[in-house]
Amino acid sequence: METENWHSAFNPRKFLSRVNLDKLIEHNEAYNENEVVQGNTPCILCSSRQGPGILLNDKSYLCKNCFSEVSTISYPQKYEEARRNHLKAKESRRIALEEFTKQYGYTKEGTSVTVIAWLSLVLLFVHIGLVVVPAILFLVSLSIEKEQKRKLQIWNKQRAEWENSYPEPNPPALRHFHDPQAQLTARDYNILKVFNNWPGYPPFWNYLREVVLSRDRNHCQVSGCPSRVTLHVHHKTPVSQGGEHVPDNLVSLCDFHHALEPDEGHERIWGSIKTRYFTIVRAHTRRNRASAGHHNVRAHVRRLELVTADELNEIKRFYSLSCPSCGSESISISVKDKVNVLCGSCSQNWSGLKELTEETGPRLAELLTIKRNQGIWKARWDMLSSRTGNVFSALSSSPRTKKKSKKQKTIKTRQTEDKPLCPKCGSPMKLISPKPGQRWKKFWGCTKYWSEGCKGNRRA
Repeated sequence: METENWHSAFNPRKFLSRVNLDKLIEHNEAYNENEVVQGNTPCILCSSRQGPGILLNDKSYLCKNCFSEVSTISYPQKYEEARRNHLKAKESRRIALEEFTKQYGYTKEGTSVTVIAWLSLVLLFVHIGLVVVPAILFLVSLSIEKEQKRKLQIWNKQRAEWENSYPEPNPPALRHFHDPQAQLTARDYNILKVFNNWPGYPPFWNYLREVVLSRDRNHCQVSGCPSRVTLHVHHKTPVSQGGEHVPDNLVSLCDFHHALEPDEGHERIWGSIKTRYFTIVRAHTRRNRASAGHHNVRAHVRRLELVTADELNEIKRFYSLSCPSCGSESISISVKDKVNVLCGSCSQNWSGLKELTEETGPRLAELLTIKRNQGIWKARWDMLSSRTGNVFSALSSSPRTKKKSKKQKTIKTRQTEDKPLCPKCGSPMKLISPKPGQRWKKFWGCTKYWSEGCKGNRRA
């Protein structure tokens, strides 16, 4: 990133100039000395406990004087000193050049002789002999212009020699507080801590947002999401829990998946998102139409345009989805009333609900194996009450197996798998069925039940 962009993106003075300090202090409940409880930490920068200030997100205290001082800082100490020295040198050179220009400067100016010479041509209509007058005037004008040109050349030469002797000072190499190559002092780290724990959005939020979006390739980091709508930058650890405004604690999410985050404050997203694909409705109270009174409507997603096969195939290509059983990438996806997924190699197949692309895509990414472009965040489906279980269910490889599995009884499965022995005589057990006319239920009994009358049994 260019130096000027670093500076313009992190400009505390520009940010703090719009801040009403007294209101900010009141909003963050930072108090003066006689109202601070015993054991309250001192100012993070000057270690003073005097006067009002603000409480940062990590509960550190910043006094009002240091708050104002931070507004004059644009770079870490080393680079800030170099920048200010450069500005002083630049200003000194400008003043010296102004004085030199006042003493030796020359500017070419137009003369009235040329204008009079052109006007004197009117005399030719009076008498042709008067042509001598404008001729003399043009000669005088030419001589004056030549002298001005000579003086201007002399001044330009003097100015060039002065500028060569006193060149423009070279701008220093400046590095931002968040530049990994920047050299920071202990005070710089404290100042950076102030902004990393700034209440609300920090002064350099736009810069951080661009860094995170660029790192995440401008793509929602929920695997399987096509991120077709506006991207938000989300704090992994919420600010209310001490999360800092740093790239490692930030992740790019589309507005749909950002709204699913359960952290306090995300409820403001619900009800503000309306697209051609879905509308997120916040929880509200609604008047009953049929009878008197009201009822509560919980927050929900109104699905307007459901997923298509083309969208899912594009998601499959982007994430290189493959079969979790055999690893084959010959996955075919079809969308009708439901979403059907089939592996062309091992014939394993799944079926699931047809919903939004932002829902179906990530669910497929959770079901299948991702070989490329895997995201770093998992959707919080618990924010949707319908997402309590798996959406996609595995189907049998063939209709015959599927039909057979439906007829199979649980009790028969236990007969083939468990193979229990009689607890009395140790003989194998089997399912004892009642004879015609008997009304008792089937039970696991000893194979010697009918022959020897062994009463060993087991509840089915």
